[in-house]
Amino acid sequence: MNDVIATLTLDPNLRTIRKIKLNQKQFKFKCKRKATLCCKLGGPILAKNDINKIKLAGHSTDDFLESPKTNDKNLLGSLKSRPDGSCIFLDYDKTKNQHNCGIYHSRPSLCRLYPFTFEILGSDRVALRLIPCCIGLNNPDGKILDKKFVTTNLLEPLFDAIELRQNKVM
Repeated sequence: MNDVIATLTLDPNLRTIRKIKLNQKQFKFKCKRKATLCCKLGGPILAKNDINKIKLAGHSTDDFLESPKTNDKNLLGSLKSRPDGSCIFLDYDKTKNQHNCGIYHSRPSLCRLYPFTFEILGSDRVALRLIPCCIGLNNPDGKILDKKFVTTNLLEPLFDAIELRQNKVM
């Protein structure tokens, strides 16, 4: 499977997509919320929006925010990790024998973007790539990855992640 799923031309000022070129027209995705890998990779770097969303969900920054290990003023911190490297918000449901995200609806930008990542191709172009280890990729009951899917599900976290990278905090 080609890991570049689409090429996007963006309008950074309006935070919209000007043009999308899909490399795989019938590709589907549905988050199965199994947290089989994504939540066991350690806590992602957080954007200011991420911190605010988690606080609005009722969590204190003392409980979830890991201070940066650098003096870079652009770096706000990351989600804390447990000793085994998993995210502090990863819960285990014994009745279903599965892991769940404890802040799924408030999860950080990089978590919302996963299993997609990106490569900056220019000032207004990015390649949307796949991280191929997610069980929700090309899931038969998923939604087709088209402009509507990207706009609805990936655009906001994509812009937040681009800003993090441009501030040299990734």
